[in-house]
Amino acid sequence: MKYITQHIIAVVCLMWTINAAAQDFHFSQYDALPMYYNPALTGQYANEKIPYRFSGTYRSQWQKLNGKPYSAIGAGYDMPFDRFGAGIVLINHISGASNFDTFQAMASGSYRITDKSSKNHYLTVGAQVGIYQKKFSQRDLLFENQYTAATGLDPTLPNGETLADMSILKFDANMGVWYKFVDPNHRFNPSLGISLYHLTQPNESFTGESSKLPMRWNAIFNTDIFIDQQWTVTPTVLFMEQAKAREINAGLIGAYKISSTSYTVLAGASVRVKDSVVMQLGMRHRNNTFRISYDLVTSGLKNYSGTRGGFEMGFTYCGWN
Repeated sequence: MKYITQHIIAVVCLMWTINAAAQDFHFSQYDALPMYYNPALTGQYANEKIPYRFSGTYRSQWQKLNGKPYSAIGAGYDMPFDRFGAGIVLINHISGASNFDTFQAMASGSYRITDKSSKNHYLTVGAQVGIYQKKFSQRDLLFENQYTAATGLDPTLPNGETLADMSILKFDANMGVWYKFVDPNHRFNPSLGISLYHLTQPNESFTGESSKLPMRWNAIFNTDIFIDQQWTVTPTVLFMEQAKAREINAGLIGAYKISSTSYTVLAGASVRVKDSVVMQLGMRHRNNTFRISYDLVTSGLKNYSGTRGGFEMGFTYCGWN
């Protein structure tokens, strides 16, 4: 009966999401997929000699909940065109045992406002347009009719339900602005980005009733602190708000350049307030980066799952430049 109860709860939660205001999912390594957190970063590399950028991230979390993790995968490609930047970003999120699927595909563009002759100040704006899809199938759920005393829950048995497969496809749009101070001779190189998402507030109801996706806005501040020729420390604060739900993520990452090589070791930690502590480790070769991270749960969820949170890996590939 324990498993029946879990799946009944899953169905109730699923039906709640049909008419309730949803919230976007997040990545711990948010800078591994820059276009997802600010369109103004599309094809803009703050004077770095980069011909293109391919970035990706994968996240798996809450492995212990109903035996199947919630997973998210993202990929982006962008490149510069003089003062412009163009790219595309894809995000897919699958919610645990119900396989509730959320998919986004966005074309992204940006423009550098400051003149190219300005070597120290980098101000850009950006926008995204694309599609936003949600879908699920009752075939991925288990119901009481599929329970027998002999075998327990048996997915091969008919579930006796008439719940139809559901899918919605909507137009969506985002925008952002980003500023960075760049001077290798200056100890502090700060940056600030502000972005706004779901400008169209698409109706995400499966029943045709009104259930608009709330707008989300981000503010990210960080600064590169050059300790010496080998050590750089970058503290970062990310603030997000959507439908009165707020998230604050504060931490830092240290970079140590290995002498006489093109390799840099990365290590850092951050706190997602009232949620988790994130530990990460990685390596950079020139402009190409790979990192892994793990979330240690600090919220009330740890009473069920312990400290086991989410595993994540992210990479950025810019060619062997």
